[in-house]
Order: sequence, then structure tokens, then C-alpha cells
Amino acid sequence: MKHQPRVARNPQSPTAPEHEPTKRTIHEQVLIVGKLTVLLGVLIAVGLSSAYMGMRLAVRGTEVEVPSIIGQPVGTATEILEQVNLQREVIGERFDSEALKGVVLSQAPPAGGTIKAQRKVQVILSLGAKKSPVPDLRGAPLRVARLLVSQAGFELGNISEISMDGFPKGQIVQQFPPPNSKELLSPKIDVLVSNGFLSRYVMPDVTNQSLNAVLLFFEKNGFKLGEIQYRDSPTVSRGAVVKQFPEPGYMLTGGDTINLEIAR
Repeated sequence: MKHQPRVARNPQSPTAPEHEPTKRTIHEQVLIVGKLTVLLGVLIAVGLSSAYMGMRLAVRGTEVEVPSIIGQPVGTATEILEQVNLQREVIGERFDSEALKGVVLSQAPPAGGTIKAQRKVQVILSLGAKKSPVPDLRGAPLRVARLLVSQAGFELGNISEISMDGFPKGQIVQQFPPPNSKELLSPKIDVLVSNGFLSRYVMPDVTNQSLNAVLLFFEKNGFKLGEIQYRDSPTVSRGAVVKQFPEPGYMLTGGDTINLEIAR
């Protein structure tokens, strides 16, 4: 009986182990997940970039270019601005010998820039050439000054008050611009008005006198009483003035007050 020869297996034969297909599958899955992650990152970056560009385009879509309106009459300037969806705001007027009345002398923001729609363009208008000099208001009552400036084509601006000796209440003490000025930028004249005589008097000595007597004295002479404080004083009778401020001999004006300390 013949025996079939046995074939010896080579221990170095490249026979794959049973678990090798599993390792290849995991490796392939890792590669696929990595590729998907990169792709997702690219898509997110593209989406964010598109959103950013869309927002910039949307913002720019609401901006308009500011047209030039200098030298235009105010009505024409208003129409030009309305055509590009902007508004006009007059913030001042001034005299100009080279521009007719109502013509735009300056604008802000300047022409060529961009601003959002519906915003205001501020303008200064011309009052034309000023022919009448500034009237002299010094020494005139305030009611007369109003009439004088109106007749000369001006108007009163800021009215400030001051107390000065020699100027009755309501009389113009000083003005700006000064009389007969010809180089003007504004139609308004600011004036400084007297609010009455500035009364002065010497502070009397009322110490050791009763509070009732001092109050009658103050009322009779128009003195203004300030604070009254009470404190113990063994050397002064109860209800009498212990101390006064200002002290005797001090020069006072009509608006000053006098504070007293009374013995209790």
C-alpha cells in the first residue's frame, strides 16, 4: 500500500493571519473619517466666508455717496440730497459778500464720502452781503436795543447780565461784535446787560444785641440773614448775638448774607 507523501509547510510562508482583514477595515475607516472631517471643515470655512461677504454687501447696500451741494440754492440742494435718499439740515447762517442769500456755503460730511441712507447732511447757508454796519447799542435799554438791531437787519444773540455801578437795570453795558463792524459772520449781536446798581455797605457790629432787635435792624436796612446757630456762652445774655460773620467793618454787597451765633 502506497502512502501519499506529506508536503511540509514552510513556516515562512506568507499566509495572512485571520485577524488582518479587520485591521485593514479599521485603517480604512480612520482614513474615511479624516477625509470627512477635512471636508466638513472646508465647507464650514466656505460658509462663514460667504456669510461675512454677504453681510458686507448688505451693509454697503445701505450706504450712499454724498453729492456736492456747495454753491447750490437751499431748495436745489434739498432736491439733490433727496435723490440719493439723504436729508438736509441747516445748522447755521453767515454773511458772505460773494454768495447770494440762501446758497449753501459749506456741508458736512463733504462730497465724495459715503454715509448710510436717510442720514442728514448739515449745511451752512449764506445771508448774502451785509450792507448795514453793526448798530451801537451801548447805553440803550434792552427794549430799545431789540428795535435797533431789527431795523439794521440783525437780531439779538446771547443776553448776559452783570452788576455794575453807574448802569441802571436793563441798560446795555457792552456788545459783540462792536459798533460799526463790517466784517461779520453771524447776524446775531451778543449783549451784556446791567441787572441794577451794585449796592455796597459796611457790616455793622451787632454783637451783644438781642436777636429780635438785630432782625428788625436787618429788615429795615435790607440786610439778608443767613444761618442762625445757638451755643452756650456764659459771658453773653441769653438770646443775644455772640458772634457774627462777616465781622464788623467788612465790605458787603446787596447779595451777601450775614450769619449769626446766638447765646442760649
